[in-house]
Amino acid sequence: MKTPIKKTLIAIFAALMMTGFAACGKDSAATTITPFPDRKTESKEASAGEKADTVEKADSKAPAGAFTEVKLIKIGEHTYYPEDLFDRRDRDRDYKDHMISQLTQADKDLHDDVYVHGIGESEVKGEFRFFGLMMNDGVTYDCAHMTCWYDEEKGSFWSNDSKFRRANFNKSGLINAQDAFGKVYEKASKSDEVLSVKDTVTGKYLLMCDSKGTLYYRFTVNEYSTVNVDAKTGEIIFERYWNGNYT
Repeated sequence: MKTPIKKTLIAIFAALMMTGFAACGKDSAATTITPFPDRKTESKEASAGEKADTVEKADSKAPAGAFTEVKLIKIGEHTYYPEDLFDRRDRDRDYKDHMISQLTQADKDLHDDVYVHGIGESEVKGEFRFFGLMMNDGVTYDCAHMTCWYDEEKGSFWSNDSKFRRANFNKSGLINAQDAFGKVYEKASKSDEVLSVKDTVTGKYLLMCDSKGTLYYRFTVNEYSTVNVDAKTGEIIFERYWNGNYT
């Protein structure tokens, strides 16, 4: 038979074991329950929300490669043209070598740089006329129109718009064109005119100057749309969205 002392010790040991299991049960349950947030937790939640907004704004930037600078090809000492100039129409591609020979000849009499942006028919059959804008220090004047004519005696030569008055500009303080990519992309991607050309937004940009000396980046988006961004403030100063259809 068990002595009273042994019975007492067994009872005490059993009581301690039950207490321990109960305590462990409470601790285990507590780790599986998500507590209601206190003020500190709510503060952390708000901070996380602010971070989420920041990430969302960062994600709104233009995708890599959406916009690229116009790549210029140089002829002679003063003539520049965009690399895709002769690829826009089959005719221009077929007569590219002859056109370059005309531009090379016309370059010899130039004193200012010229950006060639268009090609037309000459009054003389088999020859071409070119449309350009004057350039200075890598900046294209949007109001300094030039035309390259063809004459049977003189050959190809450039003439300036007599109304143009050279504007002074200052290139200090220019922002990086990439800083405007997100803003241009966001605006253009909301235009049905832009997206009707293709379902993505892409384009090229060129540093330009207006008649008042204001420098801006001209973005040509999906071929036909234009967005101009002040090259110092980053603000959009002009936008025109078009799908290329005249109807």
